[in-house]
Amino acid sequence: MKRITYISNFSRPLSSDEVNQIGEVSVRNNSRDQLTGALFCFRNIFYQILEGEEDAVAACFERISQDDRHDRVFILKVEQDIEAREYPDWSMKTVLLDENSDTLVRPIKNMLDSLSKTHRIMEKYTSEFVRSTIENGENPLLAPSRKKEAVVMFADIVGSTTLAELLPVEKVTAMLDAFYDASISSISAQGGDVLKLTGDGFMARFAGDQSQAAVEAAVALQKHLQTIRLNSPEDSPLKYLHAGVGITRGTVLEGNIGSGSRRDYTLLGDVVNTAARLEGVTRRVERGLIFDDGIFEALSNRDRVRKVGLYRPKGKTVHLNIYTIDDPSMSLTMNGNLLREKLQENLAVATS
Repeated sequence: MKRITYISNFSRPLSSDEVNQIGEVSVRNNSRDQLTGALFCFRNIFYQILEGEEDAVAACFERISQDDRHDRVFILKVEQDIEAREYPDWSMKTVLLDENSDTLVRPIKNMLDSLSKTHRIMEKYTSEFVRSTIENGENPLLAPSRKKEAVVMFADIVGSTTLAELLPVEKVTAMLDAFYDASISSISAQGGDVLKLTGDGFMARFAGDQSQAAVEAAVALQKHLQTIRLNSPEDSPLKYLHAGVGITRGTVLEGNIGSGSRRDYTLLGDVVNTAARLEGVTRRVERGLIFDDGIFEALSNRDRVRKVGLYRPKGKTVHLNIYTIDDPSMSLTMNGNLLREKLQENLAVATS
């Protein structure tokens, strides 16, 4: 058997009658499917434990995930191959903690409130791999390092040092937030995973057969940034939000790296270094996206691809063909010196 514990937010305010109705329907369905468990509701949050045969638990949880009354479903714990039920007498025990004033219940309320807040915070700082591993009932700390084929993307904001030097903290933060909103949404939409934020850039990973998806994500990112620049006021630093993106593919070492007190799930290898160096080429060729033969050869659609030239990465003796996408949003005429000049002009106008 299998047991899962999850939390989710109410997608809209629910009355006590509606929550009780959810419990009644759960009792009927769970009795039919031989599932047991408990459902606690507190401060617009569901906290549920569900146990039974694995297929029945999976089917029930799928229905819950698709239920429009649930939002941001997050699995806290998965227990596989359990031998005995914890709640054999409850097809689904529903408890409305908001309405319970029992003094002994107060610690439970505080615990659930703290638990939900902590997990919502940690959710923001956790990679997709770690979250999905937990949801599959596995311990990410025990995941072995392995070599695998991957598409690696590096991106970096143009002139981030200048931005930090000349702009107030709140404006730098706003630019970074705008950049990461555009980046993470573009990459997630194409099935990629942002593994690491570097302060003014990121490293993302796609599956080895997702070269086309990675390129489409990079194009979407540059289009997002172009839209931000066009729609920002003339005196806004967002007018100068540009970034370079480098992509390559090959064999990487993927796994947990760190010490007994701190771990990080990351990628290592020459492919990672090459992606970072390709990103660095973007300024020299004035294109916002650069990729090499490894990506080019794997593309299913080359209609918009344009060869830029040859490039020899640092530490290598072989030159690489490098490519970009022929699209106006790929233009990268901004550089550190020009950015400094534009920002100083804006600052001078603002203080005059």
